[in-house]
Amino acid sequence: MPIKPTTNEEEYFARQEAERRRKITEERQSHLKTEERERDRILHFMRCPKCGLLLEEMVFGNVRIDKCFACEGIWLDKGELETLQTEQPGFMRRMLNAFR
Repeated sequence: MPIKPTTNEEEYFARQEAERRRKITEERQSHLKTEERERDRILHFMRCPKCGLLLEEMVFGNVRIDKCFACEGIWLDKGELETLQTEQPGFMRRMLNAFR
């Protein structure tokens, strides 16, 4: 005759199973987020955030500025504004003052 598990044992195994399924779900979600981030990066790489058309790099000093020739937008990557400010202090000061 099989031994019937006690209520505590049933609760223990139910908690273990719930935790196992929770971990599997979290791993799936993490993997999907990684895949989604990579798809978005590929889809939007060198695309204008304003109009979606291709950006072209233009060299200004030691900085490669991304320019959209469709909507005339100019986009800077992380640190490029500071680099321009250091290399072209007069130009950047005037531009920054216009936005303050």
